[in-house]
Amino acid sequence: MEDDTLRYAPPEDVLRFAREKGWSTVRIVRTVSGALSHREALKVARDWAPLLGLSVTEFMQLRKNE
Repeated sequence: MEDDTLRYAPPEDVLRFAREKGWSTVRIVRTVSGALSHREALKVARDWAPLLGLSVTEFMQLRKNE
């Protein structure tokens, strides 16, 4: 799977793929929420954060490039 298509795949499949490839949580967060507006990223965070064992706030913090 390529990074662009991961955003549209079922979250469970993406997580399985990413973990098999050894991706960090930060990379997963940035892949599925990158280039999204803040509002769109919040929607993604609400779906993805529980699957990653994160709060929505933690998800949004990991999304930042600092």
